[in-house]
Amino acid sequence: MTPSVIKGGAVTFSCSSDANPPVPQSGYSLHKDRHLISSGQNHTVSNIQPPHSGLYSCQAWNNISRSGISRINSTHLHLDVLYRPENISISMDPLDVAEGGSMNLSCSSAANPAAHSYTWFRQSAPSLSSMLRVGSGPLLTLPSLDASHTGLYLCTARNQLGENNSTEVMLTMRKEYQGEQTVPVLAGIGVCVFVALLLGLLLFWLKQRTRAEKKSTVFDFRLSGRGSSSSDPSDSVYANIQQVLPSPPPAAQEITPLSQRSHHEQEAPMSYEDDITYATVTIKPINSTHHMNSRSRAGDDDDSVIYASLA
Repeated sequence: MTPSVIKGGAVTFSCSSDANPPVPQSGYSLHKDRHLISSGQNHTVSNIQPPHSGLYSCQAWNNISRSGISRINSTHLHLDVLYRPENISISMDPLDVAEGGSMNLSCSSAANPAAHSYTWFRQSAPSLSSMLRVGSGPLLTLPSLDASHTGLYLCTARNQLGENNSTEVMLTMRKEYQGEQTVPVLAGIGVCVFVALLLGLLLFWLKQRTRAEKKSTVFDFRLSGRGSSSSDPSDSVYANIQQVLPSPPPAAQEITPLSQRSHHEQEAPMSYEDDITYATVTIKPINSTHHMNSRSRAGDDDDSVIYASLA
């Protein structure tokens, strides 16, 4: 058996028993959840409150024990205290939100039986006497907050015994400074500039590398051409050697026979024959084909020198 009592009411507990001799008035005691409440056959609780809910039992004693037991307990009685919603509170998550963010408002209460409906109201200005209904249910979600969402909020919880309102909470928004708004923009610009600079450096490096490869190819080609035409400097040919003699002495009006010359003139050496001057020496590489033919005819001596012309 579970009796129900509405909060604020009164209840009287009466204990009785069959015993011989009868249990005296002082032989009765009232217990709640195994704790002694009072002694006596009757016990009254006025202005009953939710904490009075629980298991109650009586204990009787007439100074006679049986099997070593002198006190007998009654069956347990559960007392249920009913009350409308109370201790209604609102929690905000997050506590601080900026414009454009979202907010969750939760409403909770204590009630017996439990609240079966919640209603949300907002008072946008303190001067307004009426409240605007903005939602229902224990959770109110406000996405994309703007100035129209600010104001006082409260919720109403209701069960079979009645309803109660929560305390009011003020919803405000944190204003973002202009500097805070420009930080993401500046960060994006910085990333773009860095990527562009990196790409520019990469393109410049590729261009320089391509140019260097082209120069290397041309240089190798020229080196290979030179090697095929004049790979051995020892194969050079003196193509033209000109001998310039000094001008002979002027012809004598008369040629004096050798026998008629003086002894001094006969002993004078021909000094101009010792003054031979190689005025011009031109070195030219010979044609590779002609050179191979000449070498095949001349032999295997790579150090041979050919005097092509002597004048």
